[in-house]
Amino acid sequence: MLPKLKEHAFYQLTQGNVSIWSMPWCNLWNSIHDFLIPQPSGFIYPSLVRDLWQPGQRQWNRQLIFSLFQQPLATQIINIDILDDDNADILCWPLAPNGICSSKAAYKLCLQDIHTNPRTASLDVPLDLKAFLKTIWKQKDLLPKVKTFAWRMLSKALPTGMRAGRFSIHILQNCCRCAQQEDEFHLFFLCDFARAAWFSAPWFLRSDILVQGHSSMHSLLIHFASMGHPYASLQNIFNFMWCIWKARNDFLFERKFSFPYQIKIAATSLNNILQEEILPSTNIQSLQASQPDNSPLPKQGNTLKSDLLINGAKVFSDAAFRTSRVPGFRQGQLRTGVGVYFCLPSSNREINIQVQASGPSMDTPLQAEAIALACAAQLAACLNIQTPTFLTDSLSLATVAAARNIAHSSTPWNIRKEVASFVNSTSNLNPQVFHISRNLNGVAHNLAHQVFQMAGGPTLNCSSHSHVTESCPVAASLVDFNFVGIQLHKVYCF
Repeated sequence: MLPKLKEHAFYQLTQGNVSIWSMPWCNLWNSIHDFLIPQPSGFIYPSLVRDLWQPGQRQWNRQLIFSLFQQPLATQIINIDILDDDNADILCWPLAPNGICSSKAAYKLCLQDIHTNPRTASLDVPLDLKAFLKTIWKQKDLLPKVKTFAWRMLSKALPTGMRAGRFSIHILQNCCRCAQQEDEFHLFFLCDFARAAWFSAPWFLRSDILVQGHSSMHSLLIHFASMGHPYASLQNIFNFMWCIWKARNDFLFERKFSFPYQIKIAATSLNNILQEEILPSTNIQSLQASQPDNSPLPKQGNTLKSDLLINGAKVFSDAAFRTSRVPGFRQGQLRTGVGVYFCLPSSNREINIQVQASGPSMDTPLQAEAIALACAAQLAACLNIQTPTFLTDSLSLATVAAARNIAHSSTPWNIRKEVASFVNSTSNLNPQVFHISRNLNGVAHNLAHQVFQMAGGPTLNCSSHSHVTESCPVAASLVDFNFVGIQLHKVYCF
Protein backbone atom coordinates (compact mmCIF):
# COMPACT_ATOMS: atom_id res chain seq x y z
CA MET A 1 0.00 0.00 0.00
CA LEU A 2 2.85 2.42 0.80
CA PRO A 3 4.16 2.50 -2.82
CA LYS A 4 0.65 3.39 -4.04
CA LEU A 5 0.43 6.22 -1.51
CA LYS A 6 3.77 7.65 -2.61
CA GLU A 7 3.00 7.23 -6.30
CA HIS A 8 -0.25 9.22 -6.27
CA ALA A 9 0.17 11.78 -3.45
CA PHE A 10 1.02 15.39 -4.33
CA TYR A 11 0.70 18.87 -2.87
CA GLN A 12 -1.70 21.50 -4.16
CA LEU A 13 0.22 24.72 -3.68
CA THR A 14 -1.28 27.69 -1.85
CA GLN A 15 1.51 29.08 0.36
CA GLY A 16 4.48 27.23 -1.17
CA ASN A 17 5.87 26.21 2.23
CA VAL A 18 6.78 22.65 1.21
CA SER A 19 10.33 21.55 0.51
CA ILE A 20 11.49 21.58 -3.11
CA TRP A 21 13.80 18.63 -2.61
CA SER A 22 11.85 16.14 -0.49
CA MET A 23 8.12 16.73 -0.99
CA PRO A 24 5.78 15.57 -3.80
CA TRP A 25 4.94 18.96 -5.31
CA CYS A 26 5.71 18.16 -8.99
CA ASN A 27 5.58 15.07 -11.20
CA LEU A 28 9.33 14.42 -11.19
CA TRP A 29 10.00 15.23 -7.54
CA ASN A 30 11.57 11.81 -6.89
CA SER A 31 14.31 12.51 -9.45
CA ILE A 32 14.46 16.30 -9.13
CA HIS A 33 18.20 16.24 -8.39
CA ASP A 34 18.84 14.61 -11.78
CA PHE A 35 17.45 17.72 -13.53
CA LEU A 36 19.36 20.24 -11.42
CA ILE A 37 21.72 22.59 -13.25
CA PRO A 38 24.85 23.17 -11.09
CA GLN A 39 25.29 26.80 -10.13
CA PRO A 40 28.49 28.80 -9.49
CA SER A 41 30.19 28.57 -6.12
CA GLY A 42 28.48 30.65 -3.46
CA PHE A 43 25.02 30.35 -5.02
CA ILE A 44 22.29 29.81 -2.40
CA TYR A 45 19.83 27.21 -3.65
CA PRO A 46 16.15 27.76 -2.83
CA SER A 47 14.69 25.43 -0.22
CA LEU A 48 10.92 26.00 -0.35
CA VAL A 49 8.63 26.07 -3.37
CA ARG A 50 7.72 29.70 -2.69
CA ASP A 51 11.37 30.58 -3.26
CA LEU A 52 10.70 29.79 -6.93
CA TRP A 53 7.96 32.46 -7.08
CA GLN A 54 8.23 36.11 -7.94
CA PRO A 55 8.81 38.10 -4.71
CA GLY A 56 5.50 38.83 -3.02
CA GLN A 57 3.46 37.14 -5.79
CA ARG A 58 1.92 33.75 -6.49
CA GLN A 59 3.59 33.55 -9.90
CA TRP A 60 6.50 31.42 -11.03
CA ASN A 61 9.89 33.07 -11.48
CA ARG A 62 10.47 31.70 -14.97
CA GLN A 63 14.01 33.03 -15.27
CA LEU A 64 15.11 31.38 -12.01
CA ILE A 65 13.38 28.08 -12.83
CA PHE A 66 14.89 27.76 -16.31
CA SER A 67 18.32 28.55 -14.90
CA LEU A 68 17.99 25.92 -12.14
CA PHE A 69 16.30 22.96 -13.85
CA GLN A 70 16.68 21.15 -17.15
CA GLN A 71 13.81 20.19 -19.44
CA PRO A 72 11.19 18.77 -19.20
CA LEU A 73 11.06 19.57 -15.47
CA ALA A 74 11.36 23.35 -15.92
CA THR A 75 8.31 23.47 -18.20
CA GLN A 76 6.35 21.19 -15.89
CA ILE A 77 7.03 23.50 -12.94
CA ILE A 78 5.83 26.71 -14.61
CA ASN A 79 2.60 24.92 -15.63
CA ILE A 80 1.74 23.90 -12.05
CA ASP A 81 -1.32 25.74 -10.73
CA ILE A 82 -0.93 27.94 -7.66
CA LEU A 83 -4.20 28.26 -5.74
CA ASP A 84 -5.08 31.75 -4.56
CA ASP A 85 -5.99 30.79 -1.01
CA ASP A 86 -4.75 31.42 2.53
CA ASN A 87 -4.87 27.79 3.67
CA ALA A 88 -1.69 25.79 4.07
CA ASP A 89 -0.48 23.69 1.14
CA ILE A 90 -2.86 20.76 0.77
CA LEU A 91 -1.57 17.20 0.57
CA CYS A 92 -3.80 15.61 -2.04
CA TRP A 93 -4.54 11.99 -3.00
CA PRO A 94 -6.39 12.17 -6.33
CA LEU A 95 -7.69 8.59 -6.19
CA ALA A 96 -10.33 9.79 -3.70
CA PRO A 97 -12.98 12.36 -4.81
CA ASN A 98 -12.16 14.74 -1.98
CA GLY A 99 -8.41 14.19 -2.29
CA ILE A 100 -8.09 12.70 1.20
CA CYS A 101 -6.49 9.29 1.66
CA SER A 102 -8.90 7.71 4.13
CA SER A 103 -8.95 4.07 5.20
CA LYS A 104 -12.09 3.63 3.09
CA ALA A 105 -10.44 4.97 -0.06
CA ALA A 106 -7.31 2.88 0.56
CA TYR A 107 -9.45 -0.21 1.09
CA LYS A 108 -11.22 0.36 -2.24
CA LEU A 109 -7.87 0.71 -3.98
CA CYS A 110 -6.61 -2.54 -2.45
CA LEU A 111 -9.85 -4.27 -3.41
CA GLN A 112 -9.47 -3.12 -7.02
CA ASP A 113 -5.89 -4.37 -7.02
CA ILE A 114 -7.00 -7.77 -5.72
CA HIS A 115 -9.67 -8.03 -8.43
CA THR A 116 -7.17 -7.00 -11.10
CA ASN A 117 -4.45 -9.33 -9.80
CA PRO A 118 -6.28 -12.20 -8.06
CA ARG A 119 -4.39 -14.35 -5.62
CA THR A 120 -3.52 -17.88 -6.66
CA ALA A 121 -4.84 -19.37 -3.43
CA SER A 122 -8.30 -18.32 -2.32
CA LEU A 123 -9.00 -17.58 1.33
CA ASP A 124 -11.37 -20.05 2.93
CA VAL A 125 -13.51 -17.81 5.16
CA PRO A 126 -16.39 -19.62 6.91
CA LEU A 127 -19.83 -18.43 5.88
CA ASP A 128 -20.91 -17.86 9.48
CA LEU A 129 -17.87 -15.60 10.01
CA LYS A 130 -18.72 -13.58 6.88
CA ALA A 131 -22.28 -13.13 8.08
CA PHE A 132 -21.10 -12.18 11.57
CA LEU A 133 -18.66 -9.58 10.22
CA LYS A 134 -21.42 -8.01 8.10
CA THR A 135 -23.68 -7.89 11.14
CA ILE A 136 -21.00 -6.11 13.17
CA TRP A 137 -20.25 -3.60 10.42
CA LYS A 138 -23.95 -2.67 10.16
CA GLN A 139 -24.27 -2.02 13.90
CA LYS A 140 -25.25 1.62 14.46
CA ASP A 141 -24.64 1.44 18.20
CA LEU A 142 -20.90 0.70 17.96
CA LEU A 143 -18.26 3.39 17.76
CA PRO A 144 -16.06 3.20 14.63
CA LYS A 145 -12.97 2.36 16.68
CA VAL A 146 -14.81 -0.54 18.34
CA LYS A 147 -16.02 -1.81 14.95
CA THR A 148 -12.46 -1.71 13.63
CA PHE A 149 -11.22 -3.54 16.70
CA ALA A 150 -13.88 -6.25 16.30
CA TRP A 151 -13.09 -6.64 12.60
CA ARG A 152 -9.36 -7.02 13.26
CA MET A 153 -9.91 -9.48 16.08
CA LEU A 154 -12.25 -11.72 14.08
CA SER A 155 -9.98 -11.48 11.02
CA LYS A 156 -7.02 -12.65 13.15
CA ALA A 157 -5.20 -9.39 12.62
CA LEU A 158 -5.02 -8.25 16.24
CA PRO A 159 -1.35 -7.99 17.37
CA THR A 160 -1.51 -10.28 20.39
CA GLY A 161 1.74 -11.47 21.93
CA MET A 162 1.87 -14.77 20.03
CA ARG A 163 0.96 -13.19 16.69
CA ALA A 164 3.22 -10.13 16.89
CA GLY A 165 6.05 -12.13 18.46
CA ARG A 166 6.44 -14.17 15.29
CA PHE A 167 7.76 -11.09 13.49
CA SER A 168 10.30 -9.84 16.01
CA ILE A 169 12.42 -11.36 18.76
CA HIS A 170 11.98 -8.14 20.72
CA ILE A 171 8.23 -8.71 21.18
CA LEU A 172 7.32 -11.03 24.04
CA GLN A 173 4.80 -13.74 23.19
CA ASN A 174 3.70 -14.04 26.81
CA CYS A 175 0.99 -12.13 28.64
CA CYS A 176 2.26 -8.98 30.38
CA ARG A 177 0.17 -9.80 33.47
CA CYS A 178 0.51 -13.53 34.04
CA ALA A 179 3.42 -14.55 31.74
CA GLN A 180 1.39 -17.23 29.91
CA GLN A 181 1.25 -17.40 26.11
CA GLU A 182 -1.05 -14.65 24.89
CA ASP A 183 -3.57 -15.41 22.15
CA GLU A 184 -7.09 -13.97 21.79
CA PHE A 185 -8.68 -16.56 24.08
CA HIS A 186 -6.15 -15.93 26.83
CA LEU A 187 -6.17 -12.14 26.52
CA PHE A 188 -9.95 -11.69 26.62
CA PHE A 189 -11.21 -14.69 28.63
CA LEU A 190 -8.53 -16.83 30.34
CA CYS A 191 -6.14 -14.31 31.88
CA ASP A 192 -6.76 -13.75 35.60
CA PHE A 193 -7.44 -10.07 34.91
CA ALA A 194 -10.03 -10.86 32.20
CA ARG A 195 -11.67 -13.57 34.33
CA ALA A 196 -12.06 -11.14 37.22
CA ALA A 197 -13.53 -8.50 34.89
CA TRP A 198 -16.13 -10.91 33.43
CA PHE A 199 -17.05 -12.21 36.88
CA SER A 200 -17.88 -8.73 38.17
CA ALA A 201 -21.22 -6.95 37.73
CA PRO A 202 -23.22 -6.98 35.54
CA TRP A 203 -21.85 -10.09 33.80
CA PHE A 204 -21.20 -12.55 36.67
CA LEU A 205 -19.71 -15.02 34.17
CA ARG A 206 -17.12 -17.75 34.48
CA SER A 207 -15.24 -16.85 31.30
CA ASP A 208 -13.00 -19.96 31.57
CA ILE A 209 -16.16 -22.11 31.27
CA LEU A 210 -17.61 -19.89 28.54
CA VAL A 211 -14.75 -20.65 26.13
CA GLN A 212 -14.92 -24.43 26.53
CA GLY A 213 -15.86 -26.27 23.36
CA HIS A 214 -14.98 -23.36 21.05
CA SER A 215 -12.01 -23.42 18.68
CA SER A 216 -12.58 -20.01 17.07
CA MET A 217 -13.34 -16.57 18.44
CA HIS A 218 -16.30 -15.94 16.14
CA SER A 219 -18.06 -19.18 17.14
CA LEU A 220 -17.57 -18.24 20.81
CA LEU A 221 -18.97 -14.73 20.33
CA ILE A 222 -21.93 -15.95 18.26
CA HIS A 223 -22.77 -18.39 21.06
CA PHE A 224 -22.20 -15.68 23.68
CA ALA A 225 -24.57 -13.23 21.99
CA SER A 226 -27.31 -15.83 21.62
CA MET A 227 -27.13 -17.51 25.04
CA GLY A 228 -29.84 -15.30 26.53
CA HIS A 229 -27.74 -13.31 29.00
CA PRO A 230 -29.65 -10.08 29.79
CA TYR A 231 -26.56 -7.93 29.17
CA ALA A 232 -25.06 -9.84 26.23
CA SER A 233 -25.76 -7.53 23.28
CA LEU A 234 -23.13 -7.07 20.59
CA GLN A 235 -22.65 -3.49 21.72
CA ASN A 236 -21.95 -4.47 25.34
CA ILE A 237 -19.76 -7.46 24.44
CA PHE A 238 -17.46 -5.61 22.02
CA ASN A 239 -17.27 -2.45 24.13
CA PHE A 240 -16.22 -4.59 27.09
CA MET A 241 -13.62 -6.48 25.04
CA TRP A 242 -12.26 -3.24 23.58
CA CYS A 243 -11.77 -1.90 27.12
CA ILE A 244 -9.89 -5.08 28.09
CA TRP A 245 -7.68 -4.59 25.03
CA LYS A 246 -7.03 -0.95 25.94
CA ALA A 247 -6.24 -1.79 29.55
CA ARG A 248 -3.77 -4.42 28.34
CA ASN A 249 -2.04 -1.90 26.03
CA ASP A 250 -1.94 0.78 28.73
CA PHE A 251 -0.29 -1.68 31.10
CA LEU A 252 2.14 -3.05 28.48
CA PHE A 253 3.29 0.19 26.86
CA GLU A 254 2.61 2.93 29.42
CA ARG A 255 2.77 1.00 32.71
CA LYS A 256 -0.70 2.19 33.69
CA PHE A 257 -2.25 -0.19 36.19
CA SER A 258 -6.00 -0.69 36.32
CA PHE A 259 -8.42 -2.90 38.29
CA PRO A 260 -10.86 -5.37 36.71
CA TYR A 261 -13.93 -3.46 37.95
CA GLN A 262 -12.75 -0.40 35.98
CA ILE A 263 -13.38 -2.24 32.71
CA LYS A 264 -17.14 -2.01 33.25
CA ILE A 265 -16.86 1.72 34.04
CA ALA A 266 -14.86 2.32 30.84
CA ALA A 267 -17.32 0.28 28.75
CA THR A 268 -20.25 2.29 30.13
CA SER A 269 -18.48 5.52 29.18
CA LEU A 270 -18.24 4.26 25.59
CA ASN A 271 -22.01 3.85 25.53
CA ASN A 272 -22.40 7.36 26.90
CA ILE A 273 -20.10 8.80 24.21
CA LEU A 274 -22.21 7.19 21.51
CA GLN A 275 -25.43 8.52 23.04
CA GLU A 276 -23.96 12.03 23.22
CA GLU A 277 -23.12 11.86 19.52
CA ILE A 278 -26.49 10.47 18.39
CA LEU A 279 -29.10 11.99 20.71
CA PRO A 280 -28.31 15.70 20.22
CA SER A 281 -28.61 15.43 16.43
CA THR A 282 -31.81 13.39 16.82
CA ASN A 283 -33.29 15.97 19.16
CA ILE A 284 -32.35 18.82 16.82
CA GLN A 285 -33.93 17.04 13.85
CA SER A 286 -37.15 16.35 15.76
CA LEU A 287 -37.23 19.95 17.00
CA GLN A 288 -36.74 21.27 13.48
CA ALA A 289 -39.49 18.97 12.22
CA SER A 290 -41.93 20.17 14.90
CA GLN A 291 -41.28 23.87 14.30
CA PRO A 292 -42.43 25.56 11.10
CA ASP A 293 -39.72 27.18 8.99
CA ASN A 294 -40.53 30.87 8.80
CA SER A 295 -37.39 31.72 6.83
CA PRO A 296 -38.10 32.20 3.10
CA LEU A 297 -34.60 31.13 2.09
CA PRO A 298 -32.90 27.81 2.85
CA LYS A 299 -29.40 27.57 4.22
CA GLN A 300 -26.72 28.59 1.73
CA GLY A 301 -25.60 25.73 -0.49
CA ASN A 302 -29.00 24.05 -0.37
CA THR A 303 -31.72 23.92 -3.01
CA LEU A 304 -33.75 27.04 -3.73
CA LYS A 305 -37.19 26.15 -5.04
CA SER A 306 -37.74 29.45 -6.87
CA ASP A 307 -35.42 32.30 -7.83
CA LEU A 308 -38.35 34.68 -7.20
CA LEU A 309 -37.49 34.44 -3.50
CA ILE A 310 -34.33 36.46 -4.19
CA ASN A 311 -34.77 40.22 -3.98
CA GLY A 312 -31.32 41.43 -5.02
CA ALA A 313 -28.97 40.70 -7.90
CA LYS A 314 -29.11 37.17 -9.29
CA VAL A 315 -26.28 35.48 -11.18
CA PHE A 316 -27.06 32.24 -13.01
CA SER A 317 -24.21 30.11 -14.35
CA ASP A 318 -23.95 26.88 -16.31
CA ALA A 319 -21.46 25.01 -18.46
CA ALA A 320 -21.59 22.87 -21.59
CA PHE A 321 -19.40 19.85 -20.99
CA ARG A 322 -18.83 18.51 -24.46
CA THR A 323 -15.97 17.91 -26.89
CA SER A 324 -17.02 20.31 -29.66
CA ARG A 325 -14.63 22.81 -31.16
CA VAL A 326 -15.44 26.43 -30.41
CA PRO A 327 -15.30 28.75 -33.46
CA GLY A 328 -12.35 31.12 -33.33
CA PHE A 329 -9.92 28.53 -31.92
CA ARG A 330 -7.54 26.35 -33.86
CA GLN A 331 -8.65 23.00 -35.24
CA GLY A 332 -8.61 20.26 -32.61
CA GLN A 333 -8.62 22.61 -29.60
CA LEU A 334 -11.41 21.57 -27.24
CA ARG A 335 -13.22 24.07 -25.03
CA THR A 336 -15.93 24.19 -22.37
CA GLY A 337 -18.95 26.37 -23.07
CA VAL A 338 -19.78 28.88 -20.29
CA GLY A 339 -23.08 30.73 -19.90
CA VAL A 340 -23.72 33.46 -17.33
CA TYR A 341 -27.00 35.34 -16.90
CA PHE A 342 -27.34 38.42 -14.67
CA CYS A 343 -30.66 39.80 -13.39
CA LEU A 344 -29.99 43.17 -11.77
CA PRO A 345 -32.72 45.22 -10.06
CA SER A 346 -32.91 48.86 -11.12
CA SER A 347 -34.98 51.90 -10.19
CA ASN A 348 -36.58 51.96 -13.65
CA ARG A 349 -36.68 48.33 -14.73
CA GLU A 350 -34.64 45.16 -14.37
CA ILE A 351 -31.34 45.06 -16.25
CA ASN A 352 -30.37 41.72 -17.79
CA ILE A 353 -26.91 40.72 -18.98
CA GLN A 354 -26.18 37.60 -21.00
CA VAL A 355 -22.60 36.41 -21.28
CA GLN A 356 -21.29 33.66 -23.52
CA ALA A 357 -17.74 32.50 -22.99
CA SER A 358 -15.56 29.44 -23.24
CA GLY A 359 -12.94 27.88 -21.01
CA PRO A 360 -10.39 25.10 -21.22
CA SER A 361 -11.58 21.53 -21.75
CA MET A 362 -12.41 19.82 -18.46
CA ASP A 363 -12.22 16.18 -17.40
CA THR A 364 -15.53 16.06 -15.51
CA PRO A 365 -18.88 17.92 -15.62
CA LEU A 366 -18.27 19.16 -12.06
CA GLN A 367 -15.06 20.88 -13.16
CA ALA A 368 -16.93 22.50 -16.04
CA GLU A 369 -19.62 23.79 -13.66
CA ALA A 370 -16.91 25.07 -11.30
CA ILE A 371 -15.12 27.09 -13.99
CA ALA A 372 -18.47 28.58 -15.02
CA LEU A 373 -19.14 29.67 -11.43
CA ALA A 374 -15.62 31.09 -11.13
CA CYS A 375 -16.14 33.03 -14.37
CA ALA A 376 -19.48 34.36 -13.08
CA ALA A 377 -17.80 35.53 -9.88
CA GLN A 378 -15.04 37.31 -11.80
CA LEU A 379 -17.63 39.03 -13.99
CA ALA A 380 -19.62 40.10 -10.91
CA ALA A 381 -16.45 41.54 -9.39
CA CYS A 382 -15.68 43.49 -12.57
CA LEU A 383 -19.22 44.88 -12.60
CA ASN A 384 -19.00 45.59 -8.84
CA ILE A 385 -22.31 43.88 -8.13
CA GLN A 386 -22.89 43.98 -4.36
CA THR A 387 -24.68 41.19 -2.42
CA PRO A 388 -25.15 38.97 -5.48
CA THR A 389 -26.85 35.58 -5.26
CA PHE A 390 -25.10 32.94 -7.35
CA LEU A 391 -27.32 30.16 -8.66
CA THR A 392 -26.04 26.89 -10.12
CA ASP A 393 -27.74 23.61 -10.98
CA SER A 394 -24.89 21.59 -9.41
CA LEU A 395 -25.79 20.83 -5.78
CA SER A 396 -22.32 19.58 -4.82
CA LEU A 397 -20.72 22.73 -6.26
CA ALA A 398 -23.21 25.00 -4.48
CA THR A 399 -22.46 23.29 -1.18
CA VAL A 400 -18.70 23.65 -1.59
CA ALA A 401 -18.87 27.26 -2.78
CA ALA A 402 -21.12 28.25 0.12
CA ALA A 403 -18.64 26.74 2.61
CA ARG A 404 -15.84 28.94 1.13
CA ASN A 405 -13.10 26.60 2.36
CA ILE A 406 -11.08 24.68 -0.22
CA ALA A 407 -9.28 22.68 2.49
CA HIS A 408 -12.50 21.17 3.82
CA SER A 409 -12.90 17.41 3.35
CA SER A 410 -16.12 17.92 1.37
CA THR A 411 -14.33 19.90 -1.37
CA PRO A 412 -13.36 17.71 -4.35
CA TRP A 413 -9.63 18.12 -4.97
CA ASN A 414 -10.01 18.75 -8.72
CA ILE A 415 -12.11 21.95 -8.32
CA ARG A 416 -10.11 23.60 -5.54
CA LYS A 417 -8.51 26.04 -7.97
CA GLU A 418 -11.90 27.24 -9.26
CA VAL A 419 -13.42 27.40 -5.77
CA ALA A 420 -10.43 29.42 -4.53
CA SER A 421 -10.92 31.81 -7.46
CA PHE A 422 -14.63 32.16 -6.62
CA VAL A 423 -13.88 32.90 -2.96
CA ASN A 424 -11.27 35.55 -3.77
CA SER A 425 -13.32 37.22 -6.51
CA THR A 426 -16.34 37.59 -4.20
CA SER A 427 -14.49 38.43 -0.98
CA ASN A 428 -15.79 42.04 -1.04
CA LEU A 429 -19.22 41.37 -2.55
CA ASN A 430 -21.04 39.68 0.38
CA PRO A 431 -22.42 36.89 -1.86
CA GLN A 432 -24.89 34.04 -1.42
CA VAL A 433 -24.81 30.68 -3.21
CA PHE A 434 -27.76 28.34 -3.81
CA HIS A 435 -28.60 25.32 -5.90
CA ILE A 436 -31.51 25.51 -8.35
CA SER A 437 -33.09 23.00 -10.68
CA ARG A 438 -32.11 22.75 -14.36
CA ASN A 439 -35.53 24.16 -15.30
CA LEU A 440 -34.80 27.41 -13.43
CA ASN A 441 -31.35 27.64 -15.02
CA GLY A 442 -32.55 27.41 -18.62
CA VAL A 443 -31.15 30.76 -19.83
CA ALA A 444 -27.59 30.11 -18.63
CA HIS A 445 -27.84 26.54 -19.92
CA ASN A 446 -28.79 27.70 -23.42
CA LEU A 447 -26.11 30.39 -23.42
CA ALA A 448 -23.44 27.81 -22.60
CA HIS A 449 -24.52 25.46 -25.40
CA GLN A 450 -24.94 28.22 -27.99
CA VAL A 451 -21.24 29.03 -27.69
CA PHE A 452 -20.58 26.18 -30.11
CA GLN A 453 -22.78 27.65 -32.86
CA MET A 454 -21.59 31.25 -32.82
CA ALA A 455 -18.71 33.31 -34.19
CA GLY A 456 -15.51 33.84 -32.28
CA GLY A 457 -16.14 37.39 -31.02
CA PRO A 458 -15.94 39.04 -28.60
CA THR A 459 -18.90 41.34 -29.21
CA LEU A 460 -20.44 43.76 -26.70
CA ASN A 461 -24.03 44.87 -27.39
CA CYS A 462 -26.40 47.00 -25.31
CA SER A 463 -30.08 47.74 -25.90
CA SER A 464 -31.01 48.63 -22.35
CA HIS A 465 -33.24 51.69 -21.96
CA SER A 466 -31.35 52.42 -18.74
CA HIS A 467 -28.06 52.82 -20.62
CA VAL A 468 -26.87 55.07 -23.34
CA THR A 469 -25.44 52.78 -26.01
CA GLU A 470 -22.26 54.82 -26.45
CA SER A 471 -21.49 54.71 -22.73
CA CYS A 472 -22.89 51.39 -21.52
CA PRO A 473 -21.29 50.77 -18.07
CA VAL A 474 -21.37 46.99 -18.64
CA ALA A 475 -19.41 47.26 -21.86
CA ALA A 476 -16.98 49.71 -20.27
CA SER A 477 -16.39 47.36 -17.31
CA LEU A 478 -15.85 44.22 -19.39
CA VAL A 479 -13.89 45.62 -22.31
CA ASP A 480 -10.62 44.66 -20.60
CA PHE A 481 -11.96 41.52 -18.90
CA ASN A 482 -9.10 39.14 -18.14
CA PHE A 483 -9.59 35.76 -16.50
CA VAL A 484 -7.03 33.02 -17.01
CA GLY A 485 -8.30 30.40 -19.46
CA ILE A 486 -11.61 32.21 -20.18
CA GLN A 487 -12.42 33.81 -23.52
CA LEU A 488 -15.47 36.08 -23.80
CA HIS A 489 -17.45 35.64 -27.03
CA LYS A 490 -20.57 37.74 -26.57
CA VAL A 491 -22.00 40.11 -23.95
CA TYR A 492 -25.54 41.36 -24.44
CA CYS A 493 -27.05 43.94 -22.07
CA PHE A 494 -30.78 44.67 -22.27
